[in-house]
Amino acid sequence: MFDFAQPHQMFPAKRSVFRALRNTPSTLPEADHQKLQTHLENCDGAILPGSTLLAYVLANKLMNTRPVADLHRSDLVVGGSLVTYAVDGDGPQTGLLVHSARTGTAGGVIRVASLLGATLIGMQLGQRAPLLQEDGSISTLRVIDVTSAI
Repeated sequence: MFDFAQPHQMFPAKRSVFRALRNTPSTLPEADHQKLQTHLENCDGAILPGSTLLAYVLANKLMNTRPVADLHRSDLVVGGSLVTYAVDGDGPQTGLLVHSARTGTAGGVIRVASLLGATLIGMQLGQRAPLLQEDGSISTLRVIDVTSAI
């Protein structure tokens, strides 16, 4: 049986690459990292549809990123970024990634406390990642463009 925690079993020549990738967390500005923690805490008490899946994605993001003070990178998706992305190779979509959105906010806003937003935050321009869907299926998410809206 294949142990996903040990990818070098299947690809022994790539062992050092997998170890380097696994031991090199992505970075996020401290403020975004702290807000992710708050979103996760809000999921713990919520009995909303999808809160279990969202908690999983948020916990994974927190575990695989490290907070950095004064981090400014133009290719990094953070709160306040205008992001153009594609799901499963479909046409590009654009939205403003926000930590808090009022109820009834018009389209074009991506809440970080959503499966899409929690996946996007911390990604880099050109990066691909699995996107967990509400029905449990997995799509492929790709970041096409990132612009700071702040």
